[in-house]
Amino acid sequence: MVSAGATPGRAARVATLVVASVEGATLLCRARRSLEPLDDVTAELEDLIAAACETG
Repeated sequence: MVSAGATPGRAARVATLVVASVEGATLLCRARRSLEPLDDVTAELEDLIAAACETG
């Protein structure tokens, strides 16, 4: 993310959020027996990462 324009601090925070979000979505997927939570989280994280790179 840094090479795409995010500051190092923001990149580290977003990376932590990505890992925590995917871990949480994985648990929801198992509980619901569906991939929908992971699909939802993926879509939102894509937007978040793009915004972090645009705004630094």
